[in-house]
Formats: sequence, C-alpha cells, structure tokens
Amino acid sequence: MKFSHFGMASLTIVMSITACSPAATPTPIDIAGTAAQMAIVMQTQTAGAYTATPIPPTVTLTLPPTETPTPVPPTEEGIRQPPVVITFVPCYTGPNESYIFISNIDPSIRKSGKQVVEILGTGSEPGWVVIRNPYFNNPCWVRVENMEIGSHIILSDYPVMTPGPQP
Repeated sequence: MKFSHFGMASLTIVMSITACSPAATPTPIDIAGTAAQMAIVMQTQTAGAYTATPIPPTVTLTLPPTETPTPVPPTEEGIRQPPVVITFVPCYTGPNESYIFISNIDPSIRKSGKQVVEILGTGSEPGWVVIRNPYFNNPCWVRVENMEIGSHIILSDYPVMTPGPQP
C-alpha cells in the first residue's frame, strides 16, 4: 500500500510541475518573404510554361432514327440441321459387311436420339455415305437409310469416295 501511495504522489508532483512550466514560443514565419521568394523563383525559371490552346468547337450531328426490322421467326425450311444418324448402325471401312468393322454408332445414348455426324463424301456404291466416325474421328461408311440428311445438304456436292481393297 505504501508503494502505491508513493507512486501516486510522485505522478501528481510531476504533472503539476510540467503543467506550470512556460509554453514554448513558436518561431515566427515570414509569410510575405516566403511568397515573394517563390514568386521570384517562378519568374526567373527558363522552362516554357504550358499555355492553353482553345479547342475549336465541333458540330455534332444528330442522326435520324432508323427503323429496326422485326425479326422473323425461323421456319422449318430456315433451320439447317446437321446430318444425323438416327438408328443403331455399324460403321465399316467400305460399303458392306465384308469390309472391316470400325464401330457401331448408337444414337440412343443421346438425349435427342440422334448422333450428329460430319459427311466427308458419298460412296462409290449407291446408298452409302462416308462420315467422320464420331467416336474415333476416322472415316467410315454407313447406309444413307440410317441417316437423316436435310434438304439443304446436297450429296452430289461431296466428293465420290472409293473404298480400299477388301480384306
């Protein structure tokens, strides 16, 4: 207890001595002299100062409103569907079962029930089309009757492909 009373008494004495001491007087600043010195420095600098060049006025043309064409909904003829395989079908290296079997194409695994394919050419044998196998990315032959080919696809525009020799 004696120690805490002694500490409090010491703190009180120190605070009263510092509170009664005279405040430090600030050093006066010559504001007029500083501003004058700055003005002299600015006037004697040799670097060219930026002078604003007025921008000539421009004319803004207001364009007349244009009519926005109303979109026409696509008709069935306007929709260009890609060629698709529509039934479970084997794919061969040539136009019949005597050629090497590559894979089956199974459109039933698709939500649409159709497997989109890319036509590479028409077969030299009637009724066959050469497509890019959607699973292995190589050419294979399927019967046209197992496909759905839109009228916008003209098979005669494709190259006629001849199969390699039968195994």
